[in-house]
Amino acid sequence: MGWRTVVITKPSKISIERDQFKYAPKDGEVITVPIDDISVIILEVHQVTITSALMSRLTESNIVLFTCDKTHTPNGVFISFHQHSRYAKVAHHQIAWTEPFKKRAWQKLVSSKVYNQAQTLAYMGKEKVKQLEKYSENVKSGDSTNIESTAARVYFVALFGKGFNRRNEDDWRNSALNYAYALIRGAISRSLAAHGFLPAFGLFHHSTLNSFNLSDDLIELYRAFVDVVVAEHFEEFIELADTRFLPNHKVELYQLFTMRTIIDAQTTTLLNSIEVCVTSLMNATLEKDVGLLKLPTLDNRDE
Repeated sequence: MGWRTVVITKPSKISIERDQFKYAPKDGEVITVPIDDISVIILEVHQVTITSALMSRLTESNIVLFTCDKTHTPNGVFISFHQHSRYAKVAHHQIAWTEPFKKRAWQKLVSSKVYNQAQTLAYMGKEKVKQLEKYSENVKSGDSTNIESTAARVYFVALFGKGFNRRNEDDWRNSALNYAYALIRGAISRSLAAHGFLPAFGLFHHSTLNSFNLSDDLIELYRAFVDVVVAEHFEEFIELADTRFLPNHKVELYQLFTMRTIIDAQTTTLLNSIEVCVTSLMNATLEKDVGLLKLPTLDNRDE
């Protein structure tokens, strides 16, 4: 799997030529990059021509392609069609998930999410680490006592301060979080589809208006990874809640995909951990065994 994130910010044509990704801007120098070095491509502008040969190669090489809206926020992801050999089998088993299976799986996901939130606080030198760790140990089947919500109220105040509100659209920190969450959600959606899952059918999320309920289940595992990047790289602006989220801030967020992650007792990139996690969900689904789930852990050790 590649490691580069390519962001297209100018009107241009992108194509594939002799196993090289070719970027040809309307004004400027042509640039080529080995296609196998690339993991993610983000089209931030609408004035981009892309060849069908390149799109086909992106699916073959498992490269994630994002499109963005007029505010340059990711609004779409190119999903390969029935890439996994057991597509129909996985989909049939997914539809047959029992309530006990879904509740136990959601229990594990919430516990992992809250544990990673605790690791974020520990890495940032914040308080409430032990409280979050205790919460993570006490999640019940289906999160019947709503530990997720309880932990969130403690977590965000500890991480960003008492004045922080996740619903404040004018706070640049929320803009940064939402932008990065969208990137991770897209990568998860693509992996789910490639493994044969129907993203509309979730373990916990079940809105009939949402085509990516399962993606919204799994992204809970990765929110803390985004949070720590935003908190760490933008800490100098913490007191400037009205600071605009600038294009150069996004550069830090693009590094998320190569962020060091622990899963299945191995250290890997965040993007690769998504593949491992989704593969484990596939195995758990086929074997009807929640114990087969492999979930990511934030690696908060110093480099």
